[in-house]
Amino acid sequence: MSWFLRMVLLILPAILLVYTYTGWRLTVALGQLTSWPRPRIRRSVRFVAGYLVIYPLLLLLASLLNATVLNEALRSGQFLAKLFFIFPFWIGLIIVVEIFPFLLALDLSRFLLRPLFKKYQSLWLKSQALVTISLFAIIAVYVPVRILHDTYSVRLSKREAKIPRLPAEVEGFRLVQLSDLQADPYTGEQKMLRYINLANAQNPDLIVFCGDLVTRGTDHIEHGAKMMGRLQARLGVYACLGDHDYWANPQAIAQQLKENHVTTLEDSVLTLAASPSKISLTTVTNVYNRRPSVQTLERLRQQRNDNAAVHLLLSHQPSDELIQFAQRQGYHLLLAGHTHGGQVVFKPFGIPLNVSQTETRYYSGFYQIGSLWLSVTNGLGLTFAPLRYQAPAEVTLIVLKRKS
Repeated sequence: MSWFLRMVLLILPAILLVYTYTGWRLTVALGQLTSWPRPRIRRSVRFVAGYLVIYPLLLLLASLLNATVLNEALRSGQFLAKLFFIFPFWIGLIIVVEIFPFLLALDLSRFLLRPLFKKYQSLWLKSQALVTISLFAIIAVYVPVRILHDTYSVRLSKREAKIPRLPAEVEGFRLVQLSDLQADPYTGEQKMLRYINLANAQNPDLIVFCGDLVTRGTDHIEHGAKMMGRLQARLGVYACLGDHDYWANPQAIAQQLKENHVTTLEDSVLTLAASPSKISLTTVTNVYNRRPSVQTLERLRQQRNDNAAVHLLLSHQPSDELIQFAQRQGYHLLLAGHTHGGQVVFKPFGIPLNVSQTETRYYSGFYQIGSLWLSVTNGLGLTFAPLRYQAPAEVTLIVLKRKS
């Protein structure tokens, strides 16, 4: 059984459970506030809920029956599949998951305040129904608008890394961090151009790319590499490889990037001249099927130019082991991507929740961990979902400053 099929089987029961509960709550609320017949309300809610979960059911069916054409249409995002199944599923799922904890809290409050509920039962039920309908209305408007904004916009995040004893000639050094271009049918050329142009507009001294040029296969390698070839920085553009690059064709990706003036580094150390100071760039390959060994990390430490003014560590995944290594060895900056900023981030009662948190708590942003600065950028592209929600694409600009 493929990894993809296992994931569908794993999440489908949870999806059906959440839909069942929210559908039931919506049915009850509509029944209390309208004069519509209850059977009609139930049928309508079930029809909408059933339609919204057709996509994972079709994926499951296509995999079980080995229906290649259907499977490819669903997974590659053909226009009709996106319009009628893929986007409705994801938008509906986000709406339902966003409203679920609020509905649960309303039911829990009724249980905890049972004496009050018994005294004012009629008023309570009507008020709860009104709140339920209002929540559905607000969230049903907010979610699509937010998805549209976050999926198609690119933001600039400006950071300052304060480094002790930073030489004057390196102060103000401008480092642009990119990641997860994910060239595929969903990441269109115009969005990639906005991403590249925004990076170039920062007048960077150095650009680093944290991996994942493509999402799957080899069809988009050349296009993605040509887009990367538009990048311009005084000291050059350097990249590591990500999980999807290794699953696609790492040799072809490295070669295409080289032909477009982007240097791909794997488990290596490079010293860059910053007139007259030096900047040390260590690249560690850290992906699912290739973790750095203790011997590799020790070799990289020995090869590092300890006289450099700034020590940078570039990797795809921000794993705890690599963070600890960077701290111990005195790196100033660890640059990573991989997480997409969570890509789809829920915030029930202000608490951020996303799938990337199952791997790391450092899923997006700029963190100071002791003397180490960790930058995890959202990148550009998409993986498990064809959209972004509360995690927009991001170009990260890091300016080096002397710590007083």
